Amino acid sequence: MSVSDSSEEEDLSRFKEVVDTSFTNDIKPAYNTTPEVKKKSERYLADSTHYNDVKVPKELQIQIGKKISSIISRTVEFVDIEPKKIKRKIKGGVRLFSDSDEYLSCHEAEDKFTQNHNVKAKKLNQIKECVEIDEEVIKSVAVSGEYVLSKEEIKCWKSRRKEKVFKYKSNGKGALISTE
Repeated sequence: MSVSDSSEEEDLSRFKEVVDTSFTNDIKPAYNTTPEVKKKSERYLADSTHYNDVKVPKELQIQIGKKISSIISRTVEFVDIEPKKIKRKIKGGVRLFSDSDEYLSCHEAEDKFTQNHNVKAKKLNQIKECVEIDEEVIKSVAVSGEYVLSKEEIKCWKSRRKEKVFKYKSNGKGALISTE
């Protein structure tokens, strides 16, 4: 043997000592084994096997089903429930001041104070106007009974014409007929 062969053999022997062959041992059994066949779940049974104990004709099953559904519809009240709208809490935003509790919003705030104030002010003005009427003003407008009986206001009125007054009667169809 030559010197180079012996050095190669030494290198090979050192390499074999260093190399871990345990991973190849782990891989071989995984490839060689056959997969286990799992049994079928008996959770869902076929209809024929499930109802074998009781033999009831199809017509009787339908009749009993109708009676049960009518009893359920009479006793149970079905109510449509709308899901509640969840008001989401704002997690972050811009605060006007560093110690502010609430965040600024892009929505314009409604001015409820001015609306309420205007309504209250109108009511107060109406009440004041009602109270401010003086007795003198009332007396200046009032007319005594003697003045009315004197007929001074109607002296200048013209008297009624002495012409004949025509009377008409409706015939029920929208036309007028004179009654002379």
